[in-house]
Amino acid sequence: MRFKEPELRKARIEIVPMIDTIFFLLVFFMITWLSMVKMNGLGLKLPRENHSAGKAPVSLVLSLSPSGKYYLNSHATTETAWPDRLSRQLAEHPGSVVVLNVAPQQKTQELVTLLDSVNQVVIKSHSNAQVIVATTKVNDGSPKEKSNASR
Repeated sequence: MRFKEPELRKARIEIVPMIDTIFFLLVFFMITWLSMVKMNGLGLKLPRENHSAGKAPVSLVLSLSPSGKYYLNSHATTETAWPDRLSRQLAEHPGSVVVLNVAPQQKTQELVTLLDSVNQVVIKSHSNAQVIVATTKVNDGSPKEKSNASR
C-alpha cells in the first residue's frame, strides 16, 4: 500500500511575535536606562520677605481718572509732578507696593505708558518696590453680571 505524501507547505516567518519581542526589549531597555539616570534638580532659592514680621508693605496708589487727572494716594497731582512725589515716597518706604489704578475709560496705551514711567521711577530710586495694576471691573452686559449687579 502506498501512502499519500503530505503536501509540502512553504515555511512562513511570523512577524507579529517578532514585533512583540522587539517592543518588549525596547520597553525593558528604556526602563532600565531611566533607572540608571540620576535625576538632579536645579537648586532653587525662594525669595525671602524683607518686611518685618506682621507688617504689611506700604501701598502707594497712583490713579489716573477718566478725565486724565493724576492722583497719588488720593492727593491730586500733575502729570509732571507725580514722578518726583513717587520717588520721594519710595525713598521713605523702599519695600512698598505701587498700585496703578487706571480708569476703565482710559486707553490701554495710557496704562502701558504709565506702567513704563512708574517702572523707570522705581529703577531710578533704587527701590525694590513691586508694581501692580488694579482696575475696576467693567460690566460687559452679560446676563451673569446683570444678575449680580441687581443684587
